[in-house]
Amino acid sequence: MIATKIGKKSGVPDNYTRLGEYIATAEEKGEKLHQFWIRNCNAGTNIEDLDLALLEIEAVRRQKPDIADKTYHFVVSFRPGEQDKLSKDDLMAIEAEYAKALGYADHQRVAGTHINTDNFHMHVAFNKVHPETLKVVTPHRDFKILAKVSREIEQKYGLAIDPGMTDGKERDPNKLSPAARNYEAHTWQESFQRHVLKHRGEILKSLGKAKTWQEAHKVLAGYDISLKLRGNGMVLMGPDGQAMKASQLGRSCSKNKLEERFGVFEAQQVKPRKKGEHLTRTKRYYRPRPLIRHRNTSALWRRYLSTRKVMPRQPSLTARALRNWKMFLLMEAHQDPLAVVLIMAHRELLRSLSPAPTINKAQTPKQRNIQVDPSN
Repeated sequence: MIATKIGKKSGVPDNYTRLGEYIATAEEKGEKLHQFWIRNCNAGTNIEDLDLALLEIEAVRRQKPDIADKTYHFVVSFRPGEQDKLSKDDLMAIEAEYAKALGYADHQRVAGTHINTDNFHMHVAFNKVHPETLKVVTPHRDFKILAKVSREIEQKYGLAIDPGMTDGKERDPNKLSPAARNYEAHTWQESFQRHVLKHRGEILKSLGKAKTWQEAHKVLAGYDISLKLRGNGMVLMGPDGQAMKASQLGRSCSKNKLEERFGVFEAQQVKPRKKGEHLTRTKRYYRPRPLIRHRNTSALWRRYLSTRKVMPRQPSLTARALRNWKMFLLMEAHQDPLAVVLIMAHRELLRSLSPAPTINKAQTPKQRNIQVDPSN
């Protein structure tokens, strides 16, 4: 299982009510709500109490008008089949263990599990404002807390083990982050991070020759990458808004290392182009493309792209259903055998790309009887 914090996007207002409704409705295409509960609200604990609970939570949050980010949202991704091993009481106990470790045991929250063909996961959204003390709690080094609790829960419930970044092993520089894996699992398209890592060697070589921030920006622009500040670090940003930590490209690309070389960060300067001057040429564009290539894929991909072009003139439900390659294939499967082949191939690929689970020899035979298929 993998626990991932979903950070607040820059420029997007913190809307807890909208998030709570999203968790309760599982509105993504192909998903359905599996279990749902509310904690520490006088309104109640069940889905029918949600409207009153959200009003109660918002009343607490309004007492901290100067705090822009008052929500802590994280997702726990399980392996396929593990939903059959865990009762609602188990899931609530798992959520409570994360809450206690993060310092949110007494905080209001909404939680729910969503299920579809490929991905069973749990959303938990905490109100960071304590309902009585009104203290705003923000966990320190929460990625370590999430990883530690995940390992403990895997052992306790006999779940497949997903080694995390705190397990003492050197990080594989070519390993996709949970966010990139989730993107590929939901779309069956190559993630921006995969695009960057494909060209990792040549990017690092060119960056090694850069002497200023503007030269570094120029190198990255050649691969459809922009460098931005985020929080206390830096991210590499794709043209569609996907991002990855700059340090995932290499240790030499962390904010501290780059500022040691170039000084305080400078944003990319966009200068008016002079007559006869050529723009920086992008060598490697990032474009959505299928994870699986088949000799006949191109025709189906072109049909998908042409369908996307006319989406605004179609009913909104259809437009939402065709928002990515995966949903297009699932809709085409009833009439195109190639779509069926590609569906099977994508699922097999995603299984092969996920780490194999490790088994604790101290577990009982019943506990060792875990799913080997990794989650998408």
